[in-house]
Amino acid sequence: LPAVPRWLRVGAAVLLVTIPWWPREQAIPPGQLHVTVYDVGQGQLIELRSANFRLLYDTGPRFRSGFMPLQSLWPPGQDFDQVMVSHADTDHAGGVDALLADHQVAQWWAPAGESLSIPSQRCEQGQRWQRDGITYRILWPPSGENTLSSNDRSCVLAVYAGEHSLLITGDVGNQVERQLLPQLNGNVSVLVAGHHGSGTSSGVQFVRETQPHHVVFSAGRDNAFRHPADDVVRRFRQQHSCLWNTAQDGALKFTLIPQQPVTFQPLRALAGGHKRC
Repeated sequence: LPAVPRWLRVGAAVLLVTIPWWPREQAIPPGQLHVTVYDVGQGQLIELRSANFRLLYDTGPRFRSGFMPLQSLWPPGQDFDQVMVSHADTDHAGGVDALLADHQVAQWWAPAGESLSIPSQRCEQGQRWQRDGITYRILWPPSGENTLSSNDRSCVLAVYAGEHSLLITGDVGNQVERQLLPQLNGNVSVLVAGHHGSGTSSGVQFVRETQPHHVVFSAGRDNAFRHPADDVVRRFRQQHSCLWNTAQDGALKFTLIPQQPVTFQPLRALAGGHKRC
């Protein structure tokens, strides 16, 4: 066979490097929940998948340059059953325009009173639904509440797969956290820490009563806010929680499977000697 011209070999190599490659999704058995907390810098974007259902909680930030990390996560044309925007802050709602431009969303959720360019159903305490054996509950905000700050209006989502639970609290602060406690059934398997680990959230009573087995901080590396706060980390350590941080671990994948331990897969392996739990 004739030799392949050098220009063709080089061109093929460039294409292999520059064309994005997305791994094929594996089928998910009913009753299992697969969760990814993406590394989007100082912001939040969480994907929840079950056998026939796909939900995003928050859409990540939009930076001053206009770049939205969400644009790099999937090829265009993705179908999402639901997207829940916790509140309108840019680090949580910054990727809305990218979703509208490149993907299809069947249903949007957002709290009342937030300035978002999407027609959405209001998050209200007491709403619940089931998909593929997974139960979803909205714990906050209460219906008709219009005096809260934007952070404290955040949609709070609790998800249950068998005996396991996932709690995502957006940016709500200590006072709202205490009002959530009567709605929670026992300890939390995985908590996505409120407000990226800010000292205004993850209050002493909330941490003590939820006793989360795993805690995820969705924060940017060397962020100007110093999230997560030292006091917050200390509180969770006192409860022997396993701590994960997108700033160090990269994207975090974990699976909730009834009758099995929760398993985490960080994108990056930390150096030896790092205390996780």
